[in-house]
Amino acid sequence: MSNILPSLILTPLIGGLLLVLMGNRSESGLKNAGIVIGSLTFFISLLLAYWVTSQPAVNTTGSVVPSVQFQTEWLSIAQPFSTSADARWMFVLGCDGVGNLMVLLTTIVTLCALTMSTLSVPKNRVSYAGWLLLAEAGLLTVFLAMDVLTFYIGFELTLIPLLLLIAGWGSSDSLMAGRRFVLFTLAGSIPMIVAITGLVSLYANGNEPTISISELSQRAIESAKLNRIGDQAWIFWLFVVGFGIKTAILPLHSWLPTTYYASHPTTTALMAAVVLKLGLFGFIRLVIPLLPHASAYFGPYVFGTLGVVAILYGAMNALAQTDLRLLLAYSSLSHVGFITLGMFALNEEGLGGAALQMFNHGITTAAMFLLIDSLILRRGTHCLTSESRGLGSLYPRLATFFFFFIAAGAGVPGLNNFVGEVLALSGMAQRNLWLAGAGTVGIVLGAWYGFRLFQNMFMGPPQQTKSNADTMSCDIRGRELAMFVGLAVVCLFIGVFPQRIIQTIRLDMERLDNVCSTAFHANSVAVASPPPSVLNSIGEDH
Repeated sequence: MSNILPSLILTPLIGGLLLVLMGNRSESGLKNAGIVIGSLTFFISLLLAYWVTSQPAVNTTGSVVPSVQFQTEWLSIAQPFSTSADARWMFVLGCDGVGNLMVLLTTIVTLCALTMSTLSVPKNRVSYAGWLLLAEAGLLTVFLAMDVLTFYIGFELTLIPLLLLIAGWGSSDSLMAGRRFVLFTLAGSIPMIVAITGLVSLYANGNEPTISISELSQRAIESAKLNRIGDQAWIFWLFVVGFGIKTAILPLHSWLPTTYYASHPTTTALMAAVVLKLGLFGFIRLVIPLLPHASAYFGPYVFGTLGVVAILYGAMNALAQTDLRLLLAYSSLSHVGFITLGMFALNEEGLGGAALQMFNHGITTAAMFLLIDSLILRRGTHCLTSESRGLGSLYPRLATFFFFFIAAGAGVPGLNNFVGEVLALSGMAQRNLWLAGAGTVGIVLGAWYGFRLFQNMFMGPPQQTKSNADTMSCDIRGRELAMFVGLAVVCLFIGVFPQRIIQTIRLDMERLDNVCSTAFHANSVAVASPPPSVLNSIGEDH
């Protein structure tokens, strides 16, 4: 069954390459091929999810423990990291609870983007679908990697298809935005590979070098009993630069608004929902479990403060926007602040809320960008003007989905974002009540700009009528309707039954909590025992 892991990557990789090579020759015959390949990849991810939730972990040590693992001895090659010994690259894939969530998010969002692209992409739709699938293959490689070199390769390979998607199918200034995105990403690549080299060397002292994430996490647990801030600090900050640019952590965020604005909405949906999570996933997969001392020393207050600033800065900028894509770009920046806030609480509640919120935010923000794409198809604009008022009476289904996903993004109880934000803020409240309190202001601001957007667009009498000559003058239907209904069901299910999802990540969060607690104790940071776990009470099966 472990062969399911490489097949999950190879399916979009091979399918994407075929579509890119053949797309221009048979555009009409392959117009739905992307949806077929995306659906097959999604089906494989569902099988993986079932297998991960029904199987015990591969081993019981370390803080990164996959439930399903695939490795190949024949791909082992010598990779020198020091003069005394070699670290051998053995291609290893694996999936745990958090990785499973991100794999599902990737396949869901990619399938939705492929579906919408058949309606809204004006040219070379098959080639566009091919590059989307190649980007999906790179993203899945990151989320399934269980050695640091494969992680880095997948992290960097996503850059090529994303650049072509931005520059080839974006607006008139998409080429400039693509260059900016590439320059920022490459600026983080060099610190990241240096950090990986330093990480392997750090835990090779007195041991055989390894690049296996699971084995490195075992050695990190042993070192967590010692105070090693000085050894880990420089590696930690190099990772912060590399992952921070991809995550758009303040002040490394300036590429995000221009890129989101210039890209095609379906491309932006994938970037905001999944690509933005690469850096956040890197913190959970590499930084926190492998550098626990530095994370415990710098994380709660430095990144807690940055998280609050991002929440408020993004929300205030979203309030000032009249362009829907820029509004959602700054909204994404604000929601990433909640994830950062919970993640660097470094306790079970905060880490669990951050992991869950990565998935939740991906679903809701992808739905919003795809709804904007549907609106552009019908009205030809994504700007809030006097002529865009009263659209609810013209497009009642579109208005219904806009309201639903705005409510989900605003953290309305009973929907998915509410659970993740509550857990993230609860975790930070155990570290610093003031930071958690400041973060709650972002919830109010998020509801303000979200529902004001709905009021300005859909309420009141319509300012224009439908054009009979416009082929998309009708309300959403067919594959659009099925897509948005499916995303809405996911939001509602997580909001009503959060324990089903929390169960899949609880063990991962407990392991991270244990290694961080040991590091806090060694650093003499934690002075009191945390209160009883909220995550355990929510995660219980009823």
